[in-house]
Amino acid sequence: MTERVDPVFRVRRFAEDVVTILREMILSGTYEPGERINEIKLAETLSISRSPVREALQLLAGEGLVRMVAGRGAYVATFDVASVGYLVEVREALECAAARHAATRASEESLDQLELFLARTKDALGDSGLPYPRDLDFHQQLLDMTGNPKLVETARGVALQLQLARARSGERPGRARAAYDEHYRIYQALRDHDGEAAAAAMADHLAAAKNHFLQLLQADDAPVAKTSVREGSAAREEDT
Repeated sequence: MTERVDPVFRVRRFAEDVVTILREMILSGTYEPGERINEIKLAETLSISRSPVREALQLLAGEGLVRMVAGRGAYVATFDVASVGYLVEVREALECAAARHAATRASEESLDQLELFLARTKDALGDSGLPYPRDLDFHQQLLDMTGNPKLVETARGVALQLQLARARSGERPGRARAAYDEHYRIYQALRDHDGEAAAAAMADHLAAAKNHFLQLLQADDAPVAKTSVREGSAAREEDT
């Protein structure tokens, strides 16, 4: 007898797959800030029904990556300078706390794994001035070491909204290597189980990242608009 699959379960499973695909498209710049996501076209491209696409868009709206506009559809989120500043402040509070907790809670095994992780990152960067590898996320590794799933979940939500700007910052000459050096100093404090030193090193790192981000805001190709996209508009405001 053929096993029957609950349609609701099928939609949810497909929606999770769509979330992964669409999140990457947004963070990689395939969809630009303020751009409308055509639900019908996306469903046709993925060869699925519109239901899982619609659910995926709602999930991404919960992550802050998509903005749902009644009667008009889904748009890639944009943030004004003030909103970005608020996100940066939240990130600083969360990740400095994470560094402090990880320093006292991390096992020697997890610290050894983080050391190997940094070695992989250094090899990936080499001497060619490459951008920081997106698949080697030091911050996520550190968050996992806190053993606090709520902290991990909250910090991840903030990081997702800042990820595109952070990635662009990492592509600036010298920034990727500087970020690696800052990560290594955080690791050294973690290895010493010095929570205050780890939090201070994280604060210094995030301050440097913030300064580079502010430079991006002043560049012509900055990924975050100084003013928000008007509600319902598919056009992106001028980047500044």
